[in-house]
Amino acid sequence: MKTGILWFVFGFFIFLTCPVHAESQKISTGMANARDALDSMCGELLLYDIAFLWFDQLAVGEFSLVKMDEPDSYRAVLEAKTLGVAAWLTSNRLQRYVSYLKLNGDGSLRPESHDADMYKTKGNTVKTRLKNWIYDYPRRIIVEKVKRNGRDSAIKNYAMGEGPTPYDILGAFYNFRAGLYGPLRSGASYRVPTFARGKSTVIAISVLTEKQRPKNTVLPDGGLVVKVVLDPEVFDTGDGTLYIWFDEELRPAKVIVKDVVGLGDVRATLRARKEVN
Repeated sequence: MKTGILWFVFGFFIFLTCPVHAESQKISTGMANARDALDSMCGELLLYDIAFLWFDQLAVGEFSLVKMDEPDSYRAVLEAKTLGVAAWLTSNRLQRYVSYLKLNGDGSLRPESHDADMYKTKGNTVKTRLKNWIYDYPRRIIVEKVKRNGRDSAIKNYAMGEGPTPYDILGAFYNFRAGLYGPLRSGASYRVPTFARGKSTVIAISVLTEKQRPKNTVLPDGGLVVKVVLDPEVFDTGDGTLYIWFDEELRPAKVIVKDVVGLGDVRATLRARKEVN
């Protein structure tokens, strides 16, 4: 069961709606304003239900932002776990994504490091796959460290390339919600630099007009719909397409990943918003 995409989709779909270094957008707020906006979101916990096939709730996800003790430093966390039948099929799978972020000179959150960890528990046995990426900006490389079941793999260094530096998925979400890129508008499109499978790549984003909304995908009325096309390998999809619906408060309230291999459309729905310490 390709359950990894069920959790990763939250961080990634939000990233895709955040046009960091987008071709047609410029950052519209300064560092002070960005800090105020980000601080207002600290302590917010977004809770999601995840569904696919004929099941309504096979997993749950949580998304939060915390301010660190060091000035202008933040930690974003995305976590999800399987429930019921899915938990049995996936050995009680838990996936956690953590980004340590720093407020950059232009007001955007820039990743210092990003973790993508997976845990499976069956009986008394816990299997793990821990991945860590460190963003070394002076050397313009990303250092990848992987540990599987306690065993370290060889450290790999990947060049960032000569273009814009890539942004991580979680930090870019909060960049967007902080209003760093200006208001999204129907008909707008962006090409966002990111990093996947050891190389720089881009994600195509389209903010759909009413006429452009997908006919064969059920989404709520109103709100804002964004179409994202990315590398199919990321979610094991047929063509790498997903749709995100934002409610009137610009919260990512619904996401649909199209044609996931073996699962069909995967659906994530915002269930609640809470305040945490």
